[in-house]
Amino acid sequence: MLRSKIYIFIFVAAFHFYAFSQQKKTVLKLIDQVEKVANTNEKLYLLDSLSSVLYEKRNSDFEFYKQNYPKYTLQYIDLAKQLDSFDLAAFKTSRLTFHYLQVIGKPDSALIIVNNCIKDSLKIKNKINLGHLYIKRAGANYQIDNLEKAIVDYTNAERIYHQTKDSIFEADATYFNGQAYERLGKLSKAILKYQAANRLYTKMKDTAYIAYSGLAVSGIFSQLYLLDKSFEERQKIRVLLNSQKNKDFQALSELSVNDARDFVKKKEYKKEEEAYLTALELLRKEKGRHTNMFRLRAYVSEFYAKQGKPDIAKKYLDTLELSTDLINSPYDRIFYLKALGRYKVAKGEYKEAIPVFEEEIEIFKNSNDIRGQVHLEKELYEANKNLNRLPEALVHLDRYQLLKDSIYNLTRSNSVIYYQTLYETEKRDSKIAIQKANIEMLEAKDKAKKNLLIFGGIGLSLLFLLIYLYRNRTLLIKNKKLQQSFLQELLQTQERVGKRISKDLHDSVGQSLLLVKNRILQNKDTKTAAVVDGVIDEVRTISRSLHPFKLEELGLTVTLQSSVEMIDENYDIFISAEIDNIDQVFDQEKEVNIYRLVQESFNNIIKHSKARSAEIKVTNQENNVEIIIKDNGKGFDVSKEKVSISKIGLKTLNERSKFLKATFDILSEIDNGTTLIFNIPKHA
Repeated sequence: MLRSKIYIFIFVAAFHFYAFSQQKKTVLKLIDQVEKVANTNEKLYLLDSLSSVLYEKRNSDFEFYKQNYPKYTLQYIDLAKQLDSFDLAAFKTSRLTFHYLQVIGKPDSALIIVNNCIKDSLKIKNKINLGHLYIKRAGANYQIDNLEKAIVDYTNAERIYHQTKDSIFEADATYFNGQAYERLGKLSKAILKYQAANRLYTKMKDTAYIAYSGLAVSGIFSQLYLLDKSFEERQKIRVLLNSQKNKDFQALSELSVNDARDFVKKKEYKKEEEAYLTALELLRKEKGRHTNMFRLRAYVSEFYAKQGKPDIAKKYLDTLELSTDLINSPYDRIFYLKALGRYKVAKGEYKEAIPVFEEEIEIFKNSNDIRGQVHLEKELYEANKNLNRLPEALVHLDRYQLLKDSIYNLTRSNSVIYYQTLYETEKRDSKIAIQKANIEMLEAKDKAKKNLLIFGGIGLSLLFLLIYLYRNRTLLIKNKKLQQSFLQELLQTQERVGKRISKDLHDSVGQSLLLVKNRILQNKDTKTAAVVDGVIDEVRTISRSLHPFKLEELGLTVTLQSSVEMIDENYDIFISAEIDNIDQVFDQEKEVNIYRLVQESFNNIIKHSKARSAEIKVTNQENNVEIIIKDNGKGFDVSKEKVSISKIGLKTLNERSKFLKATFDILSEIDNGTTLIFNIPKHA
């Protein structure tokens, strides 16, 4: 049994190693393609793919990722700018700054990269991308303690996201802005930002971030020693989180941690312990929260050390020392140092505690965190005093008193500002309410007079508007009728003139040419006679095109069939015909127009369609005659052709259809041929 498990383990390990090596080969092949490709657009595409693949290797091969991801992502950004794709460059810059800010902790590098992109802000069309750049630059400034600059960028991001109506991004920017104000010590402004963010999260029903923004508000109340308001705020959040079907155990755990921090201010240490243990129990239910568990265990270890229980503190401290990555992290080391320093003091190892406190206080000094420094100055005073290092102890005591007074003044100032802000808000709201009441009273007095003027004016305006619209519509209808009448008269005149010219050509010119031909034949000049024959045929063709005399002699059905056969014989196009008998259905004038409809339809096919085949189907139905003409030509965009004035063929077909009171439909797609459908009523 054991041997089989070992085999399975070896097989799984070998499989993972093989998969890993194959993935790396794929990445190296992609890198080789990027280095060799000459086409810039193709290179941009390959760099995008390579950047994404490298980012995915962040967890499996961190060193390879760290070495190559920034290099090729920067190449992508530079190439995108060269191709004037500034939105692509901005998007990828946001991704890359996340690498420098959150993955390797180099905010200075992130600042250089984002500044290099944000200088082209006027060329970035998608404003969301610009908002993301401001957020990233603000984050970099926040990490290197340029808090005033961070606030400016967060405010710019808020403005852009508000304009683009991206509520989730606006809420995040507002929340981060609150954090910057809080860290700067401007607690009244911070609380206003947190509350604004909370309203946006509430509007979006984002329960998790409603909780976190509410926690931030309760944290400021705690700093101002408004402990009752702090507990009250957290209780509202707890009720909200517990009402959810899927519990957010991390947020619930964070609530208990904040409870513990307020209990220590009230010196209720038993409740502080219970709150920490509750937080631990809740966080164990949340999967994948390694970092949060590390910090929470550091708090618990520190608590037991302060309570004089070093053995319990050591158990939690030992679990921290298993996470070497977090101990050495620039963000999480502070939590380890807090636990370690207090444990050393609890064990009476003051000499070993001092360098821990000094490293810890240096971190707080670099971040301008006075509250963090004050307790450490007291710890250093106590440690040096216990080692009989009185001069050093007195230096730390003086610093402790100075910082304590500074914090007291800051807290009192912020409390005054907070209540002043509340007072000013209430005063403003009261003033607005009074003004609103006065305005409503004045509006009530003037309402009847205004209504009379407004409704009278509206009535007169509507009357004039109706008269104008009626006259305008009448003129439009009249003009349209005149235009249609003119076009139809033009077609009829054209047909009459054509008939007369056709008759003259047939009766006069045709007969004269026959006489000429006979004379030439008498002289036995066959060549000239052949030329005259050609002229006679051409005259007959012109005569038939000007007026179809066959209509009167043979009827509409035979004329249509004959016309189709002639086109089939004389042009490189195959035409099939299926024509019902429609003789005596229409008067002579309508028959001419129907003939012209078919003739012009086939003329359009021959001239424009490049079709190899076509078909015509004439169906004699109960109340109407349906004519369908199809071709397999190149087709066209119907909407464009219908509105184009230059398409005389379509316009003529449309006018003839109106004369016949017929419906005319065109079905066509580019490269899929064209279908014309005419439905001509019999008794219109």
